[in-house]
Amino acid sequence: MASPNLEELFEDSRIIQWDWTLLLLVFYTPLGILLLVMRIFALIQFYLMFLYMPYQPIKRYLLRVCGLMLGVFVNEKHSSKAAAQENAVWVANHCSPFDSIVLQVIAGAPRVTIFPEDETTTAKSGLLKFQPGKFDQHKRNNPKLPVQPLSLKVSRPFPPFAVTVLDSQPWTDAFFLLFSPCTIFNIKFLDPADCREDEELEAYVNRIELAISQDLGINATSFTAKDKIELIKRKRFEAQPPRPVQRSNNRWQVMANQVKEVLPHVPISVILSDLSRTNSVDATVANLVEGVVPFTPEPIVTRVENPPTGSAPSPGPSNYKPAGASSQVQQVSASTFSKLVHERGLSLQERKQRLLRQAQLRYCERHDLQIPGINC
Repeated sequence: MASPNLEELFEDSRIIQWDWTLLLLVFYTPLGILLLVMRIFALIQFYLMFLYMPYQPIKRYLLRVCGLMLGVFVNEKHSSKAAAQENAVWVANHCSPFDSIVLQVIAGAPRVTIFPEDETTTAKSGLLKFQPGKFDQHKRNNPKLPVQPLSLKVSRPFPPFAVTVLDSQPWTDAFFLLFSPCTIFNIKFLDPADCREDEELEAYVNRIELAISQDLGINATSFTAKDKIELIKRKRFEAQPPRPVQRSNNRWQVMANQVKEVLPHVPISVILSDLSRTNSVDATVANLVEGVVPFTPEPIVTRVENPPTGSAPSPGPSNYKPAGASSQVQQVSASTFSKLVHERGLSLQERKQRLLRQAQLRYCERHDLQIPGINC
């Protein structure tokens, strides 16, 4: 099975199915709004009751009643009859902001629950990489680290709304939960696992990740929660409409020329478009260097001034051009940048030094100067 792309791990739109069932949404909307209002008032009452009630056993029963009232249905399955230890840590993939609440309801007692992905996915194409750092404290408390793996899937038959999307807020997910007639949580208890004495923590976490991904029928990817955050930033940046920029505006043109001197391979239209968003030369240079703004490099053209017709070249220092000057002018920018932040910083610093060297050479050539250490 091919490894999915990062964007395939998340829903980008709230509506996940565009078909004739959306016509029923028009008739369901008044009922959905009524359910929303009733459920909000019921939640307030249940919350006040939970404040003065012990966890067992009445509180657990009321939590299930509250879940049914909210349209939350839980399907539990067990892959084997082997029971996990009482102090086993529950480890599951992350699908929605409500996963921890649902797992605590079915636990019967307070349980330590870990979502090693740190961020939610659809659990349809792949999983984010499990982070071993989530297990460090529990590993120190118990070297065997007994774990109860769980595979989790969340679905919503009607309306065809995603439980959560890439850049959603918790309150919007709660709104669609209360608006929808039902939301189904499918939870499967896998075979319990223990960390062997000769097994590293990272290998143990990878074994748990593989068991969960195989049960879901998807791949475990190398993407992390940080990759999702960067994807959200890029999506937000691309969604911002560029403000119209008048090229005759001297201020914008001066700023664009400053960026063009540092990055001559970037088209001027791309520079102007990004300047309209950032209003900063440094921010635009950083966006272009780090790849936040996509663009197609254009060839670097170096202008050569020809002497006027009929004039003979005058001897002396004015004709002196140090070797390698033209090559230094043309090699100011790099066409590619390293993926490491440290290397990108070094590359940018080198280009700044080359720009300073280029300006000094041009000044000496224009004023027929010979300065030791620069052109002689």
